[in-house]
Amino acid sequence: MAGLVLVHGPLLAADGADAVPTVQVRALARASTYASEAVIEAVRQATVASQVQGRVLEAKVDAGARVRQGEVLMRIDTREADQAVAGAAANVAAAQARLGDARLGLERARSLKARNFVSAAALDQAQAAYDAALAQQKAAEAGRAQAAASRGFATVTSPLNGIVAQRLTEAGEMAQPGRPLMIVYEPGGLRAVADV
Repeated sequence: MAGLVLVHGPLLAADGADAVPTVQVRALARASTYASEAVIEAVRQATVASQVQGRVLEAKVDAGARVRQGEVLMRIDTREADQAVAGAAANVAAAQARLGDARLGLERARSLKARNFVSAAALDQAQAAYDAALAQQKAAEAGRAQAAASRGFATVTSPLNGIVAQRLTEAGEMAQPGRPLMIVYEPGGLRAVADV
């Protein structure tokens, strides 16, 4: 690569008068490279974090290990999650019992209304009680499903095929929601990031 160099020097006028200041420009060879520091990083990488709180029971892989998508990386203690699932199952059973009672009450009220032994308001109350019990039962089932899903988060799996770059948590440490546990990257695509 060529650069330009300025050379200063006086030139004499044709009549011998004082010199006129001038600048002469010449080409000069320069190096065509530029040294810069860069970081090589994966194009596709994932920081695996915990979604539940609990003690890490087992770290199945270490830095440098090859992993497949869905492979178990860590296991977190599920005792707390198990209790939440059991509590949610008990709530579902209680809601189903209330729903059964409300259903019988509604059928009784309809039968009595058909024979004009109760007012329309009593039938409306029985219908409202049944609807409320049905809604409570659906909410209890949703709570049980959520507790079961949270329990499933105690098994931490790899989101991609790749290599474990770092293991950030050891067995025995507490996992917290959002706390990074491992970094996994796909070695097929790498890029250099540099400030130029």
